[in-house]
Amino acid sequence: MLFMWPIYYLSVYGVVLGIRISTIWNPKSRQWIRGRDNWLHKLNQLPQKSEYRIWFHVSSLGEFEQARPVIEFIKDVRPGTEIILSFFSPSGYELKRDYSFASVYYLPADLPGNASTWLEAVQPDLAVFVKYDLWPGYLKTLDKMRIPAILISANWIPGRRFQSWSNPLTKSLLKKFKVIFLQRAMHLEEFKNSGFTNIQVAGDTRIDRSLKLPLEVQKRIPETLAASGSYDLVAGSTWQPDEELLLEVIQKLDLKAIIAPHDVSNDNINRIIKRSGDAAIRLSALSSHHQDVKIVVVDHVGSLSVLYSLGKIAYVGGGFGKGIHNTLEPMAHGKPVIFGPHFQKFPEAVDMVGKNGAWSVHSAQELISIVNELRKPGIAELAGQKCRQYLIDNAGATSIVSDYILKSIPYIA
Repeated sequence: MLFMWPIYYLSVYGVVLGIRISTIWNPKSRQWIRGRDNWLHKLNQLPQKSEYRIWFHVSSLGEFEQARPVIEFIKDVRPGTEIILSFFSPSGYELKRDYSFASVYYLPADLPGNASTWLEAVQPDLAVFVKYDLWPGYLKTLDKMRIPAILISANWIPGRRFQSWSNPLTKSLLKKFKVIFLQRAMHLEEFKNSGFTNIQVAGDTRIDRSLKLPLEVQKRIPETLAASGSYDLVAGSTWQPDEELLLEVIQKLDLKAIIAPHDVSNDNINRIIKRSGDAAIRLSALSSHHQDVKIVVVDHVGSLSVLYSLGKIAYVGGGFGKGIHNTLEPMAHGKPVIFGPHFQKFPEAVDMVGKNGAWSVHSAQELISIVNELRKPGIAELAGQKCRQYLIDNAGATSIVSDYILKSIPYIA
């Protein structure tokens, strides 16, 4: 495997170079680079370590929502525990940089020397990674420094791609974790037959977090939306292919809808409003004078998880691209969920399609057919109840993971 390391580090250099070049036109790339400027100086501002310290690393906002319930559980039981939280993505970091339960940083690129410098500055007693965010240099250095690492809410499946545990390099990295907490038991035997002895099944910690969302609605819903009544459809994390489909169906069925796009840049919001035939208004401009507006376009991030509560039906975007976004949030509000064709990598989506709580569409005509069915009396409510019950039946991962971590913290009388 030694010959793989030069290739790996060259590929990381290539990625960083690509990001630097793209700063010319891409605001997120500029955030990625600027956020890592003087990272060691920022890290050295950390207070001197005085308690057990845990480093949580997440890729972006979705993985943060999986780490969050564990972090908050630990801080509730052991308030003195020091939490360091690192992000790879600007979208996650910029939203959670002031998160009160942790000291928040960008993770430096996984280049030679960065991992050892980071770990010497952070001095973690335990490292926690989330889902499938593996950084070989960091894992190798953690192992060399004998700092235990665990992987939570892991969702690894057999296959030939690099993102599969069956890849030899990936397998060697996975075996460096002290414990891997899988989301599902489906592939447990295959792990064991491949020589893994560090595997447990806990579930998805994000389910526990999602189930708390209905309690936050009153506090977090923008007042102008709360006053505008209920909506036929709330579409979240949409991309252009989703929006083209949705706007056609909204117009044909005369639906009252909220669209919360993945890209909330001014150019994209204006594009959606123009594409709607000016039937839409951006949320920041909505007031009590806009009672007849049919489409509200959300032009900020951070409130989508509670906006789903306002709709009778939820649509989750991304299914015409690499894969759908978070379906657990609308499910927590008891809403039936619709999405595009690329959902197979998401266990809860697969399960709910099988239970008639969620539906996948390929075309506007399919979406029209499903929406019309769900508008019949009691149909949407029944499907939504199935979605919420699924979450209740699969909750509890946070307690399993947190109990394991708490038992690793030395007791101080």
